[in-house]
Amino acid sequence: MAKRTQKRSGGGKMEYRSRRRKRMTIGEKLGAVGAVIGALVIIICMVLYIPFIKVDGEQISLMQMFKDSKPLESMEGELSSKTSSYEVRSEVDSTLDDGLDLDQLVEGQFTILFCGFDEGRSNTDVNMLAVCDIAANTINILQIPRDSYVPDYTSFKAGKFNSVYSMGDGSKSKIQRTVDCVEETFGIPVDRYVTTGCSDIVDIVDLMGGVEVDMPYTIQYEADKSINAGPQVLSGQKAEWLVRYRHGYNEGDIGRMQAQRIFMAAMMNKVCETGTLTMMGYMKKIYDNQWIGTDLSIDEMSKLSDFAIAVGMENISMYMLPGEGYNYTPPGYKKPYSVYTIHKSVTEELLNEHFRPYLKKEYDLPITELVKEGSYKTSAYDNNNTNLEDVHNGDTFGGK
Repeated sequence: MAKRTQKRSGGGKMEYRSRRRKRMTIGEKLGAVGAVIGALVIIICMVLYIPFIKVDGEQISLMQMFKDSKPLESMEGELSSKTSSYEVRSEVDSTLDDGLDLDQLVEGQFTILFCGFDEGRSNTDVNMLAVCDIAANTINILQIPRDSYVPDYTSFKAGKFNSVYSMGDGSKSKIQRTVDCVEETFGIPVDRYVTTGCSDIVDIVDLMGGVEVDMPYTIQYEADKSINAGPQVLSGQKAEWLVRYRHGYNEGDIGRMQAQRIFMAAMMNKVCETGTLTMMGYMKKIYDNQWIGTDLSIDEMSKLSDFAIAVGMENISMYMLPGEGYNYTPPGYKKPYSVYTIHKSVTEELLNEHFRPYLKKEYDLPITELVKEGSYKTSAYDNNNTNLEDVHNGDTFGGK
């Protein structure tokens, strides 16, 4: 179609001439569209990354605000801010940089406390302390029996660890009480926490399509609720039975820890086999439904997930807190309670070797023993460890 353009002549008359618009080729059109999209992407990125928002006196970008956000912190609350007062080992290089750029208390390691609630969300019946040794590319997980005797941190007369959350120091938040107990009893700085409940585990496992396990034994959770021995895919409901079942074991909570290892290995294997985009979809639903509580930021979760997958199951080891079962009768009580008394010196050796990789060795931890060294009835749990790869292949409890 012709278009008329005006051109003024020297005598003041207007002359008109026609010209034809040149048709754009498909390649030119695509190039133009690409240029527009590219420009929009650049503009969006500039808006997201330009440091124009002031937070605590520091200019940050929208993208940084998103990465630093902690969408699930409101469930349990914020831990009290602190700086590490732990002394680093003299042989550790003062210029050590683990490369992950995390807000951590000790360079090189990042520690997370995992707590799983009972049905009433009043007791932490599943407790694990995971130390990510970023510089060494390993993860060591300490399983803390729920009945561990920590009398100075709870008003419950039996002094059980699982009661610290609901019956600890009333001047502190519930999660802070539990974190303080772990830090002070074991001499390990805790950077972050993760909490979840029984029903949440059901939902998370079902969301992921179940988890594959090869059960070494049959579990009869209730009369009509069982998990048979052998390879199978556990639904969320059966996964809950697996991690909660305890009454059929000779030592209930210790046997349950064996099952926890099976579950951990199955979940880790599932995550490693799942694509990144699919996992991002899972995480969004977990956020939206608040199936976990944590003070981990979006950025920290992303970095630590990548780290854990890169580490591999063979370099993720699980250790049992050294100790033994004991029937303890509190003063003034007639009924004894089944508790787990920690073996102090063996625990100190274990923590120094595997859970305090950059900190000075500690041999004076405030651990209260109900059975003194030399009178122990068993040492079966004093050197009990295995990695998730071996668990996945059938070694669930240190060779058993």
